[in-house]
Amino acid sequence: MAMGADDKTESATPKRRGDERKKGRVPKSTELTGVLVLMGVFIVLRAIVGAAGQITSSYFIQTFSHLDQIQLNTMDVMKIGATAFLTIFRAVGPLMATAMVLGICVNIAQTGPMIAGEALQPNFKRLNPINGLKKFVSPQGFVELFKSIYKLTIIGYIAYTTIRGSFGQLMILSRVDLFQSISIISGIATRMTTRIVGTMLILAALDYAFQRYSYEKSIKMSKHDVKEEHKQSEGSPLLKSRVRARQRQLAKQRMMEDVPTADVVITNPTHFAVALRYSAEKSSAPIVVAKGQDLMALKIRELAQLNDVPIVENPPLARALYKQVDIGREIPGDMYEAVAEVLAFVYQINQKRKDRMGFSMAGR
Repeated sequence: MAMGADDKTESATPKRRGDERKKGRVPKSTELTGVLVLMGVFIVLRAIVGAAGQITSSYFIQTFSHLDQIQLNTMDVMKIGATAFLTIFRAVGPLMATAMVLGICVNIAQTGPMIAGEALQPNFKRLNPINGLKKFVSPQGFVELFKSIYKLTIIGYIAYTTIRGSFGQLMILSRVDLFQSISIISGIATRMTTRIVGTMLILAALDYAFQRYSYEKSIKMSKHDVKEEHKQSEGSPLLKSRVRARQRQLAKQRMMEDVPTADVVITNPTHFAVALRYSAEKSSAPIVVAKGQDLMALKIRELAQLNDVPIVENPPLARALYKQVDIGREIPGDMYEAVAEVLAFVYQINQKRKDRMGFSMAGR
């Protein structure tokens, strides 16, 4: 049965949010970025306008005041052009740097650090005109249309009223020097920009709230989606059972490989077998390196016999070790005495065996 939009009532899971980030889909307001960049550039402009005007005017005075007294060649024109470029860059470079840094910082503040490789891959579905029409008639399309009309209307109105109010100042620009002209234009631009930024902040706040709401709504999941994701993350029961079986098989294999390194195997004698290893340098108590019941116990005894590991029958101790101590763990304190007796017995047997072998070698 198909799932409709009304069925998506669950908040997105962390995995769903992570998948969306990989695709580059995060809530972000371009209006907020634009207005904050505009504010930053405006503040920096107010701070450097005097110095920038001085640099520019000095360049024009030094460059063009004596042009009528010299003959220009191609190299002179190229030098003048290069100097003009450097002068303009010195004047507006801080503004460009401010816009770039603010744009990056505001975007990171909205989305966090993000590298979306999938978003860089070509997607030919975006070229489908039908998809474009669907976006145009969607709620997002209407919001974008409203923002465009709002900006054109408000900015146009603010520009018109500001210029109309400053018409008298504009009329005298041709009768004043360069510095006075810059001061007049700067004052008009300041008033206009302040009003535009104020109105755009309102739009940016509304747009940011809408973008977050729209994003959260778009990534909502149905109960079926949540269950399927949980099932995929946990894995299918058949796959999990196979993994567990393989893990048990590998654990048994490693356990059987450790039997030849044991110091003693304690048996029931037929139902249980526990292999112990003790090294005073590595552990404070004997460690269970292998254990088994019935068929596995038989295999442990067979391996012990093949590798000349002593086998001691002690049914109560064998059952207790099998039930209470996991493989790779030290024996508990209440078993020290019983195990110590077994180990002492084994060491005596080993010592007698060494003595017999030494006597036999000496006889030869």
